[in-house]
Amino acid sequence: MGSIKNNIIHDHIYLSNSEKEKSCNNLSDTPRRKIRKKCDIETEEDREEYFRRRTLNNASCRVSRIHRRSKLDIMITKCVEYEDLNGKLKLKNLILSQVINQLKDHLRTLVSNENKPN
Repeated sequence: MGSIKNNIIHDHIYLSNSEKEKSCNNLSDTPRRKIRKKCDIETEEDREEYFRRRTLNNASCRVSRIHRRSKLDIMITKCVEYEDLNGKLKLKNLILSQVINQLKDHLRTLVSNENKPN
């Protein structure tokens, strides 16, 4: 019950903070301003900081996309290898089960020949 109450309080705090961040007219006199949107830009320093962060973010996104694509390519090649291996293993399993059935049949004939009265 306590954890549910904490989650509700946390959600309430999160919602109130996100509402403050959504409004572009909310300007505070804090020493370090947060520039997250174009509408937060007031000075040339703000503009430089905003575009510096946008450039870093764009580069980071580009690297992330490249890594994601390479991981996907590696997974696709592994999938093809495993599908080939699966086919080979199924064929091997089929051959082994046929050999086992032939050996069982041969054993049955040997046992039945020994049990026949002379």
